[in-house]
Amino acid sequence: MKLIKYLLMSFVLLIADDISISNISDAFKNGKTKTLIRYGMQNRDSNYHILQDAPTDTSSNKVQSYSALGGYIGYETAPLYNISFGTTIYTSNPLGSNPSNEKGLGGLSEINGKQESYTTIGEAFIKFKTDKNLLKIGRQEIADYRFISLSDVRMIPFTYEGAIYENSYLDGLKVNLAYLTSKKARNAIDFEGMVRSARVSTGCGEVNSLGECLNRGKKGLIRGEYDSSNYNSNGNYIGENKNMPLIGVIYNKENFQVEAWDYYINDFFNTIYLYGNYKFNFVNNLKFLVAGQYGYQENVGKSVVGSIDTGFYGVKLEANLDNKISMFTAYNKVDYNEASYDGGSIFVGFGTPQLFNSFQVQDGNLAGTESIGAGVQFDLGALNIIDSTIIRFRYASYDLPDDLYMKDAGQDRKESTFDLRYSFKKKSGFGIFTELNGLSIQFRVAFNDFKTDYNFEKYKLLHGYNVFSVRDDFIDARLRIDYKF
Repeated sequence: MKLIKYLLMSFVLLIADDISISNISDAFKNGKTKTLIRYGMQNRDSNYHILQDAPTDTSSNKVQSYSALGGYIGYETAPLYNISFGTTIYTSNPLGSNPSNEKGLGGLSEINGKQESYTTIGEAFIKFKTDKNLLKIGRQEIADYRFISLSDVRMIPFTYEGAIYENSYLDGLKVNLAYLTSKKARNAIDFEGMVRSARVSTGCGEVNSLGECLNRGKKGLIRGEYDSSNYNSNGNYIGENKNMPLIGVIYNKENFQVEAWDYYINDFFNTIYLYGNYKFNFVNNLKFLVAGQYGYQENVGKSVVGSIDTGFYGVKLEANLDNKISMFTAYNKVDYNEASYDGGSIFVGFGTPQLFNSFQVQDGNLAGTESIGAGVQFDLGALNIIDSTIIRFRYASYDLPDDLYMKDAGQDRKESTFDLRYSFKKKSGFGIFTELNGLSIQFRVAFNDFKTDYNFEKYKLLHGYNVFSVRDDFIDARLRIDYKF
């Protein structure tokens, strides 16, 4: 009740801000544009493996790749009585050879089984903004809502449709409220409901009226009771759209920060996410940060995916030397529960996975995964070695449950990544994914080494299907050249 009174009081104070634009003509005349031209290329040399963005029709491919030119152009009016309107058009277009048999990385449209151009209106909103309040309704980018984020690692980011309200009236406290109706994936034209956005699937294709897999040679992901009529013959969700109300509370005080988030989708799940960090100095120019995270997901209502009962936690230690060299080490653990969807895997399909050790493959959310990671980043400009250059090295080991009797077993793997970012405009003081004006280049190469000394036939004989989906190592290289106006 106190929170409701506090939010209502904030709305009353909205009219206190100064008004600088007096008519509609001035609002359009003084509006702002944003433009990004992006070249993106990615090449992955591997056998098929389960990824959050890989389709199921590339099982025989060893190479996936795309080369594209795109970006966005957007316009937002100047605020009139604190109200503005905005829209952004996003596009991605093939540049060079993009064979259809190398699709699957999400850089181009794959709706027709090929790698093709697409253009979409990703943003179209009305915004009310003051110093302490923000209300935004329509299609929009949402950058920092933890499980909801841009995940801008291909040609264009995720965007969402709905309404958000942010309030920072009290010093150090920020409250985020949202009601989201749909999400547009990176390489999609259309928005889709929040259940489909979670990439929900039976895992085994068509099921009968009892929800049992007709193809006994594939693993079913859904556990417990559910309405099988919500799924088509391919095992994909075709039921009604579900919306996501969410709330996030963030408190900052000097060197201390805590966050609490709750994401709810009716007849699907409720997700609770907690995060906190504490900063301290060891010596004058050596700063440390200790962070912890905890997440829990459970099914609610008449769950369209049966039973969900899983969670994860993590701890992280960072060190920063005079903003020139930064290091980290982190630990994550995901629950293993065969009575939960996919053995307890965490649903992360709405944005960038939040686990500390989510690097290149971003499957550290799989059931039972225990991961240890470390990394170091050098600001070569600040170190007076090479101006305008940031490099980063990361390494992590992912230990998955792999005992013979486990039906949700997975292969252990080790991952190494190298990132480089170069800015033609800024000498130092930026990160790998910092949004930069002007021309910048980003390059990454990642190597994943999967454990393969399993007796795969024994697993298949015991469970009746191929337990493992990953069979090989892979090298992934990507190049991104941005020019932001």
